[in-house]
Amino acid sequence: MSIDFTPETSSSHADGGEAGANKAPATRAGAGEVSGGQAPVRQTLLSGTDRSRRHSGVTLKLAGLVALLLSACAAAFAAFHYLSAAKPDSLNKSLPVMTITAEPVAFEDIVRRLSVSGSIAAWDPISIGSEVNGLRIESVLAEEGDHVKAGQVLSCLNSSVLKAQLDQQRAQLLASQANLTKAIQPNRIEDLNSLKAMVSQSKAAIAQEEANLMRARSNFANAQENARRYADLRKQGAVSQMETDNASTAARIAQAEVTNAEKHVEAARYSERQSEEHLSMALSGGRVEDILAARATVAETKARVSQLEAQVAQTVIRAPADGLIVKRDAHIGEITAVGKQLFMMVREDRLELRAQVPECDLTRIKPGQSVSMTAGNEGGGAIVGSVREISPLVDQSTRLGVVRIDVPHSPRILPGMFYHADIDVGNARALTVPSKAVLTAEDRSFVFVLAGDRAQSRSVKTGERIGDRVEIVSGLQAGDRVIVSGAGFLRDDDLVKVVR
Repeated sequence: MSIDFTPETSSSHADGGEAGANKAPATRAGAGEVSGGQAPVRQTLLSGTDRSRRHSGVTLKLAGLVALLLSACAAAFAAFHYLSAAKPDSLNKSLPVMTITAEPVAFEDIVRRLSVSGSIAAWDPISIGSEVNGLRIESVLAEEGDHVKAGQVLSCLNSSVLKAQLDQQRAQLLASQANLTKAIQPNRIEDLNSLKAMVSQSKAAIAQEEANLMRARSNFANAQENARRYADLRKQGAVSQMETDNASTAARIAQAEVTNAEKHVEAARYSERQSEEHLSMALSGGRVEDILAARATVAETKARVSQLEAQVAQTVIRAPADGLIVKRDAHIGEITAVGKQLFMMVREDRLELRAQVPECDLTRIKPGQSVSMTAGNEGGGAIVGSVREISPLVDQSTRLGVVRIDVPHSPRILPGMFYHADIDVGNARALTVPSKAVLTAEDRSFVFVLAGDRAQSRSVKTGERIGDRVEIVSGLQAGDRVIVSGAGFLRDDDLVKVVR
């Protein structure tokens, strides 16, 4: 019996519900045919079946419980997800996001200022160098930071060669002046006296020759009278022919002597004229050409003397004006070169701020406008200057113009320092809001305007900054209330609570 039961039981578990159902009647039929000693075995078979069925029921109950738990978890997760998504909207509709303060937009009188920057520079920088080339520096008498006066000696150069050349030219000038004097009056006084004596001698010779002429004429008149008497006497036969001829010959000789005396007088007068001309020439001086040449030589020598005197004076380097020495490049023993800077000075200690200004803002600036300036490190406090002039030229590459601003004298302001400046360009009436209310994002400016109990963002265009306030050019109107405190933590259409 045990051998017959075991396959059946196994087959019922192996084949499923249908196999078990088909073999059950056979088992029961076999059991009905058995009697007596077979009864305990049947009871044992029935007990195993019940245990199997009971075990299957527990398994089904556990599976249902697990499925129920999974369904409950899924429902709870869906409910949590729904509540989580719906919670902010519901809360936003009932609770404010933040407590804020608001302020109305209002018109205010403001001072418009144009912010610029630039470097401090000398009003009139002076570069001092040597005008003489190739000389050694012998002494340096000024240092950086010294305040000097016009004409004060800054440095001295070696001038020994130039002084020797100057002495030589001065001696040459004396020789040229002597030659000029000689050209103007080449004759000495002794020569002039000799010429005067010759003139006097010529006059005396004329007087003598004129006396000889008078005597010859008298002799000629006597000789003519004798010849006439002898001719009359010859007619009377009182004298011989020979005597008459001798008287005629004597008359002719006397006539010749008169002619000779006249020639001597003319020669004496000519000699007198020559003597007088020589004296006149001696008194009037040399020839004009010689005088002009001598004068030109004197002028040339004087020019060389003046040139050397100027070069000697240039070996002493002096301050051209009152001012401040800001740089010294002169050192003892160096050889100077024309064009090389030895000293740099600020004329009259005057400084200026050369501010770079965009061309669109140049028309807003006028000479005389007040300027507030601060150093780049903002550690020295503000100083007040004024606009002196606006450059008439705009740089074509940068589109910037230069505004020159007078800087007051101060020991803490030095050339080369970088300064910020605010130029007062006039007063105006404009809408303003606190600077805390203006926010920036993505290259735009905006504010939060209070609309009821909600914050609404609005783009604005800003202008001047005046202390802790900002000018609003566009985007707001007078009376609009802008959020000040807490504006940086809001989003558009947030619910807010306003406190005073």
